[in-house]
Amino acid sequence: MIQRIQTIYLFLAVLACIAFIFVPFGQMKTLEDNTETLVIQHIPQLMICSIVVAVIALLSIFLFNNRKAQMKVVLVNSVLSVVLIGLFIFGVTQHIGIKNYIFGVGAILPIFILLFNILAYSSIKADENLVRSMDRLR
Repeated sequence: MIQRIQTIYLFLAVLACIAFIFVPFGQMKTLEDNTETLVIQHIPQLMICSIVVAVIALLSIFLFNNRKAQMKVVLVNSVLSVVLIGLFIFGVTQHIGIKNYIFGVGAILPIFILLFNILAYSSIKADENLVRSMDRLR
C-alpha cells in the first residue's frame, strides 16, 4: 500500500487540505485601511468542502486492492477539488472583491490539492495499464 506512489500523492492531498484549513489564505483590506487576515474557519462552505476532499482522499488510499474503484473515487475527488477552487475564486471575487484582497500562502493550496489528485489518478491508471499488459502476455 505505502510503496505505491499514488498513496504518497493522496496523502499529500490530505496534508494540503489540512494545511488549507489552518493556513491563512489572504488578507482583506477594510475601510479604515486596516487588513484582516482570512482563514478558512470563517467560511464554512470552504471548510466543509476541504474536509470532504481530505476524507475522500484518505479513504481512497485504502482502496488499493481495487484499482478501478480507486480510480473512480480519485476522479470524483478531483472534481470536488475543482469545486473547491471554484468556491474559493467565487468567494474572493464576489464577496470580498479582488481589489480588496491580498493573496496569501494558503491561496495556492487548492491548486496543489487538485495537482496531487491528478497525479494520483495518472499513477493508478499506469498501474492498471501495467497489469493489463501483463495479463495479455499470459
